[in-house]
Amino acid sequence: MLMNKKVLIRVFALLILIALVVWLVMFKKGRNENQGPAAGAQQRTAILPVTAFVAGVMPVNDLVVATGTVLPDEMVEMSSEVSGRIVKIHFTEGQAVRKGDLLVTLNNADLQAQQERNRHQLALAQERERRQKVLLESEGISQQTYDQTLTELNSLRAEAALLQAQLEKTTVKAPFDGLAGLRYLSEGAYVSPGTKIVRIVKTKPVKIDFSVPERYVQYIRKGTPVHFSIEGNEKHFEARVEATEAMVDQRSRSLMARAVFANRDGEVVPGMFARVELSANGLVEALQIPARSIIPEMGTSKVFVYRGGKAEPAIITPGLRTATMVQVMTGLSAGDTVITSGLLQLRPGMGVQLKNVETP
Repeated sequence: MLMNKKVLIRVFALLILIALVVWLVMFKKGRNENQGPAAGAQQRTAILPVTAFVAGVMPVNDLVVATGTVLPDEMVEMSSEVSGRIVKIHFTEGQAVRKGDLLVTLNNADLQAQQERNRHQLALAQERERRQKVLLESEGISQQTYDQTLTELNSLRAEAALLQAQLEKTTVKAPFDGLAGLRYLSEGAYVSPGTKIVRIVKTKPVKIDFSVPERYVQYIRKGTPVHFSIEGNEKHFEARVEATEAMVDQRSRSLMARAVFANRDGEVVPGMFARVELSANGLVEALQIPARSIIPEMGTSKVFVYRGGKAEPAIITPGLRTATMVQVMTGLSAGDTVITSGLLQLRPGMGVQLKNVETP
C-alpha cells in the first residue's frame, strides 16, 4: 500500500512537469507569433538609405581670405629743418602738388642780405683774380700773391654755397607728386625743427598690406593677382603682389605681403580696411571628401565608409579645407565610398543602401 502511494506521487509529479513544459512551449510560440510582424518590420528598417561620395585625388581649389590695410604709395609729414617764422603758405588744403612745388617760406631776410653782400664781394674777387692772373703770366707779381687772391675767391665761393644751403632750409618743398592734406599752422606762426606743417600723400597707386598663413607661403610670389574690397563700395578691385617679407612671423605663423593697385580713379582711400582674397586654385593634388561627411568626435574626425552593404567607421586626419571639401591626410584611400547623409542614424556595422553616389 505504501509502495503504491509512492508510485502515484511520482506519476503525479511527472504529469505536472510535462504540463509545465507544454505550457512553456506554447507560451513561447504564441509570443513569437505576436512579435513576428514587428520583428520583421524592425529588421527591414535597419537598412538605411544613404548618399555617398567616392573619395578621389583632385586639385585643392582654395580661397584664402585675409584682412589688409590700404596704404599710400608715399607719405610724409612736412616740417622745417630750421627755426623761424612762417611768412608765406603757398599751398591749398586738399590740393594736388607736384614734386618741387614750394609749400612754405620762413623768414629769411637776414640770409638774403648776407647773400647779397657775398654776391658783390664775389664779383670783386673774381675781377681781382682775373687781373692778377694776367700779371702772373707776365711775371708782374709773384706766385704767392696770386695764390692769396685765388684763396680769397674760393672762400667767397664756399660762403655763397653755404648761404644758399641755409636759404633753402627756410623753404619747404613737396618731395613728390601727391595731395596736400590739412595744414596745422598759419602764416605768422613760429616753427621749430620737426614741427608738423602738412602731410603730403601719394595716392596713385596705393599699397595693400596683408598676411597669409604659412602653408600658402610657397604659392605667393611677385606678380600674383589678388582681389580686394573696401567698406562702402561693392566693387572688387584687382591688385598684384609687389613684394613679401623675407621671413614668416613666428608669433602669428603668417607671412606679410604687399600688393599694389593703380587707383587711377582715386576710389580707394589710404588708411581703409581691405578684405583681400587670394585665389589658390589647383595648389596641390590631394585626396578629398565633402566636408559634410565628417563627424567631429572626442577631438578626432570620423567618417562612415560603405563596405559590403554596411557602414564602417574610419578615423581620418583632415588637411586643407575649402568651403565644401576637406583634404584627407590619413585614414582613407582613393576609391573609398564615404557616406554623406543619415550620419546621425548610422551605427557601426549597420546595413545601408546607396541611393546616390557622387564621384570626383
